[in-house]
Amino acid sequence: MQEKKIKVVIVGAGFGGIALAKALRKSPVDVLLIDQHNYHNFQPLMYQVATGGLEPGSIAYPVRRIFRYNKNITFRMGKVREVVPSENLLKTNIGDIPYNYLIIATGSQNNYFNFEPVRDRLLALKSIPEALNMRSFIFQNMEKALANIDNEPLEEIMNIA
Repeated sequence: MQEKKIKVVIVGAGFGGIALAKALRKSPVDVLLIDQHNYHNFQPLMYQVATGGLEPGSIAYPVRRIFRYNKNITFRMGKVREVVPSENLLKTNIGDIPYNYLIIATGSQNNYFNFEPVRDRLLALKSIPEALNMRSFIFQNMEKALANIDNEPLEEIMNIA
């Protein structure tokens, strides 16, 4: 009879989650990596996507491809709804997942520095959709500056903070 392996669940496929899964790839454990996206994005180059220097596919890499040769690592795309520590259970939108060890590596959130009331009008840069929104905003302002039909001061159109 085969001995049951320890099940390690890692929530988050950012730098921390990926690094931990790689560190466990030759360990005698089963690793399940869960993230709401099926890709890992290289955030240090997110500004390049926002400014049109790179396409999103240049900084996003499929998580499954990273671990395709690692038999003990599995990836599932899903969102965590609840952690039940007393039962060693993770409740997700793809079902309940039992674990022996749980690592939460979900990264960080934007800090709006008390600008919460205008949060919806600010441009964040943490995800590929946000980078594409920023790119669109920048390019629209450049087009507006080139046309400058209303004779607005160019500094007001082109100044982006």
